[in-house]
Amino acid sequence: MHIPNSQQPNGNYLIAPCHSKKIPLWLVLLDNIPTLLLFILGFLIINQLSTIGAIIYGFYTLFSVLWFWAKICPYCHHYDTHACPCGYGAISPKLFKKQDTKSFKKVFSRNLLIVFPNWFVPLGIATYLLVKFYTNGILILTLFFSIIGFIIIPLISKLVGCKNCEIKEDCPWMTIKMTKKNKVA
Repeated sequence: MHIPNSQQPNGNYLIAPCHSKKIPLWLVLLDNIPTLLLFILGFLIINQLSTIGAIIYGFYTLFSVLWFWAKICPYCHHYDTHACPCGYGAISPKLFKKQDTKSFKKVFSRNLLIVFPNWFVPLGIATYLLVKFYTNGILILTLFFSIIGFIIIPLISKLVGCKNCEIKEDCPWMTIKMTKKNKVA
C-alpha cells in the first residue's frame, strides 16, 4: 500500500506532518503571476535587441524554474504538500524524488543563483537600450519590469508568501535580512 509523503503511519491512524496547512489558490497565484509577468516583460525587453536572445531567455526562464523544482524543492519541508506559498511543493514531486530536508538550507543557497539572470539580464539589456536607443516604449517596459521584479515580487514574498511560512527560520531567502541584522547588533 502506498502512503503519500504528506502522511505518516502512526499505529492505525494517519497523521499529517507539521507542515500540513494548505495555501489558498489566490496566494499561489499572487506569488506566481508577477513572476510570469516579469518573464514576459524580460522577453519583450530582450526582443527589442534580439529575437533569438529573447527566445533563449524564454527557454532559460523555463529551465531555471525546472532547475528550482529539481534542485531545491525536493529538499524542502514543503515537498509533496500544499503548504508551499508558490505551489512548487505540489508540482516538484510529480517530476523529482524527495531528498534529505536537513540539507535544504545549503542546497537552497547553492542553487538560488540560477534565477538571478531572469532579473538581471533583462535589466542590463534595458539599461543598454535606454542609453543607446531610447524610446518611450523601452522606458515603459523597463519601469514595469523594475517595479514588478524589484518591488512587487519582494513585497509579496516578504509580506504575504513567506511571512507566515512555517519554515522561514530555515530558509536562506528569509534569513538573509535576519543575518544582516544580527551582525549589526
